[in-house]
Amino acid sequence: MKNVILFDVGGVLLRWKDKWLFDEVSQELDIPFEKIKERFNANISELFIGKISENQFWEKIMEGKKINPKIISQTFKKRSTVNNKVLNLARSMKKHGFDIGILSNITPETRRILSKQWIEEFDHVFFSDEIKLAKPDPEIFSYVKNKLSGHQIIFIDDKQENVDAAKRHGIQSILFEEYHALRKDLTKQILVAL
Repeated sequence: MKNVILFDVGGVLLRWKDKWLFDEVSQELDIPFEKIKERFNANISELFIGKISENQFWEKIMEGKKINPKIISQTFKKRSTVNNKVLNLARSMKKHGFDIGILSNITPETRRILSKQWIEEFDHVFFSDEIKLAKPDPEIFSYVKNKLSGHQIIFIDDKQENVDAAKRHGIQSILFEEYHALRKDLTKQILVAL
């Protein structure tokens, strides 16, 4: 059975914190993000699966108040940077004979600004907007397991709810907090010196 290691993008392969977006939204609207957080969270999965555009997402949330409809992708482009240590770790895993992949919630607009150069290095790519499923929905993990049948999967994500959902589906999972801990956890799980 072949091993595959699936990496999340925002917060793992790319340095990204949701707080950066929330700060941008608060600043643009001149209101605390907490005031729209419930509506934001209630609609974000529709955006992740490509059911609605960024523009439609903000129309649903803002109820007439104006906001830059590209604030998510523009903030992501401006603030996120490649986490070269994690990307190099993925490359190292590939050299050790493992398949590497991506499993990420992402908006269609944000996906289009990602560098195709390093994405093409991954053997398996699952973007929520392309497969119309988003984490932590159990269906996304069923879909991935079906597509990767015959593989032993290890999944790395920076959100506890996604890690927990994957574990409930029998997928070995690691909560990413920082590079050295990830490297140590991977070494333990796959018994390969990295």
